[in-house]
Amino acid sequence: MDKVKLKEVLFDFGRKSFPVRLPDHTDIYPMGKASPLSNSREKICSALDNPTDCPPLKELVKQKLLHNPQAKAVVVISDSTRPVPYTGDSGILVPIIEEMIRAGIKPSQIRLLIATGTHRPLNSEELREFLDPKIFSWGLRIINHICAKSKELICVGRTELGGEILINRYYMESDIKLLTGLVESHFMAGVSGGRKSICPGLLSEKSTHILHSGPILSSEKARDLVLQGNPVHEETLRVAKMAGCDMIVNVTLDSNYRITGVFAGDMKEAHL
Repeated sequence: MDKVKLKEVLFDFGRKSFPVRLPDHTDIYPMGKASPLSNSREKICSALDNPTDCPPLKELVKQKLLHNPQAKAVVVISDSTRPVPYTGDSGILVPIIEEMIRAGIKPSQIRLLIATGTHRPLNSEELREFLDPKIFSWGLRIINHICAKSKELICVGRTELGGEILINRYYMESDIKLLTGLVESHFMAGVSGGRKSICPGLLSEKSTHILHSGPILSSEKARDLVLQGNPVHEETLRVAKMAGCDMIVNVTLDSNYRITGVFAGDMKEAHL
């Protein structure tokens, strides 16, 4: 028997990777390559100044403060299971907070809320590894969403699928609501980002179970890269609209986690 020629392919899982040996004739289909932004910080600031279908971030904050000088702001961030760039030269979080402060809001009025979904909360060591050091110099309050903590959940209505919709209290009690995240292929919601920072990011455990139930996932359109007719996407967007959002700031990344696009603005339109 002839000896099978093998070639080695590296499976990359972010912080860790490992080689897999495959027959030499194996066809490998990689994702298409996207060009990273040449000046990501400049592009982030430009997106905040020129958002899709909503006022610039600075104007948005000024308008809210005009009606209530003590307005509370919440910036929702993903947890460490998502490679959203929150630190370094390409970090999206510092430009957002800086722009809000320039608009007149005090750091003490801003809270960071981690959209953990049903994941465990992040500890202080993980937060310092995950977030830019400047975030801590401002003294911003950082809160983990805990899906099973009933005292921190508020009912915003009922889902068409059945059951109450319970959303994080800190989010619902805020006057200025921003979502940040990453847009990439998602195996049942079509794509991540946008509305998913709220649902399931800030949803109760029971409500999340409804969203992930058999009847909704049985649809052939509850799959990757499909939005139209996808019941997971449609229900997620419906719930997120009930909770409300002033602006999203989402990014796309290449395989080396470099920013290839920044999209700010209306929760639905900027996400699309």
